[in-house]
Amino acid sequence: MKLPDYDNEHLIFGLLFMLSNQLQVIGDSFFDEITTKQWFVLGMLGTMAGYEPTLNELSDAVGSSHQNVKQLILKLEQKGFVELRKDEADSRRLRIKMTPKCNEFNLNYAQRSEEFLHRMFTDLKGQDLVTTLHTLLTLKKNLEGMERDYVK
Repeated sequence: MKLPDYDNEHLIFGLLFMLSNQLQVIGDSFFDEITTKQWFVLGMLGTMAGYEPTLNELSDAVGSSHQNVKQLILKLEQKGFVELRKDEADSRRLRIKMTPKCNEFNLNYAQRSEEFLHRMFTDLKGQDLVTTLHTLLTLKKNLEGMERDYVK
């Protein structure tokens, strides 16, 4: 792939969007019942195993707005992957629980999901992965600082 004659910052900025779009297109074709974004939300929910987070807690973990995550969760609820219930201490809060259907889905796709990630990271090993992770975490930290200044 021939890259345009831009500085590295502009190229990386554009590539982040391109990769995000490509990942979504491929991922949306990968699963029969859910989208890539729904898969990511379920994955983050899975990291909270044994705990039923609120929408706000899950939104923070996902790095997206409460409204966006709520829409994804409502669609997952309609498909039977999660259950929503009011928090016992504060009825304004909704708690999210994975259903047996979600657990079954995760088991059915476990091997294919691992193969998907393995293929995505083919040719990236050892120090390349460490450097990539460090770079992405630094970008995330920088964006969090910018969020305080730009997002109202």
